[in-house]
Amino acid sequence: MDPKVIIIGGGITGLSAARALQQRNIPFLLLEEAPQLGGRVQSEKYDGFILDKGFQILNTAYPEFKEQQINLSALQLKSFASGAKIFKNGKVHILADPQREFRYLPNAIFSGIATWSDLWKMYLLSNRLSHAYPDDVFKIKGISTLQYLHQQGFSESVLNHFFKPFYSGIFLESELKTPASMFAFVFAAFAIGHAALPEKGMQALPALLSAALPPESIKTGTVVSAVETGKVLLQNGTTLHAETILLATGTMPFEGVVRQNWNGNHQTEVYYYSLEKPLNLQRFVGLNARAEGVVNNFSMPSSVQPSYAPEGKQLLSVSLKPGIQPNQGMQDAVMKELQAITGENIEARFLKSFAVSAALPNLSSMNYQPEIITVAEKVYASGDFAAYPSLNAALHAGRLLAETAAV
Repeated sequence: MDPKVIIIGGGITGLSAARALQQRNIPFLLLEEAPQLGGRVQSEKYDGFILDKGFQILNTAYPEFKEQQINLSALQLKSFASGAKIFKNGKVHILADPQREFRYLPNAIFSGIATWSDLWKMYLLSNRLSHAYPDDVFKIKGISTLQYLHQQGFSESVLNHFFKPFYSGIFLESELKTPASMFAFVFAAFAIGHAALPEKGMQALPALLSAALPPESIKTGTVVSAVETGKVLLQNGTTLHAETILLATGTMPFEGVVRQNWNGNHQTEVYYYSLEKPLNLQRFVGLNARAEGVVNNFSMPSSVQPSYAPEGKQLLSVSLKPGIQPNQGMQDAVMKELQAITGENIEARFLKSFAVSAALPNLSSMNYQPEIITVAEKVYASGDFAAYPSLNAALHAGRLLAETAAV
């Protein structure tokens, strides 16, 4: 029997839509081109390690987890520390949330990275944005993250040594041109929740979302060639029929889905190494405070979530600066630079690197409520590209697509 709804795309948005339709007892068929579900949220098991494809974290404060009653406890999450270790001129400074990591406050005060005024302004900003979270923070319009931070009166030191390297690793662009509303959303989420890793890697999130879906309603390895009102044409020549079609493919290669504020996608490049002993990071993310070089940030996922490495080994993750083009021998150059940054003699074995060309949509304006785009009659599209680049927006968009299909 033909389903009432066909969902194209088995990423977070598509899975969110499928869960919402199932809860309404609406028959659906989900089609995914790749052999596995998850879209951009992927992990790979390699030589006993768990390697997420790109530096990814799950923020426990995202409202859609609660809205959709997603059981985060099933993921066995463990959290990063609330802050970062900043490496500058051979010295290490810790800038951490004093409300959670109070013992590191003296280090922050005397680091030379942030002034007393910076720390006080961070506290006030955190308090203000936390109370505005989530939808009110998107009322900040017309300015970039960097312009917004300048307006808040932060010093050039803390901008260059903390905000730029930390948030360029999140936004995947180094000049902090990302709309300030996105910064406000992320900054508040970090203040309220925790940046965490699932026991089985980030792939565990799409696995959790799909666990209760009927297997016969999911078809992976299925390529869609065209979409029309009431029908979906597959590459193998098959035509499928449905009353409503939901497009949740992320990159939206379908005629009619044009976003004036969508300027392609940001990319990321992540290198993984096996170590015998961890770097002196504990659960912090390490930031390279130097403007030059190829390394942006680095972490020890296995120090946060021990399951990321086999017994007796440690996993090191290194993210390149945005815009760096990898070349042959880059893995050795990365390690050489990391040793210079940390001052440690690192004995490491290169595991694997991942280049993610469409990691995040590059949006010039953002809104909290994802837009539902009508492509044709009873054909709708949405995703984080129609709101802001985030797991929360992807989940939210899927829920709204399902609500539209249910009408």
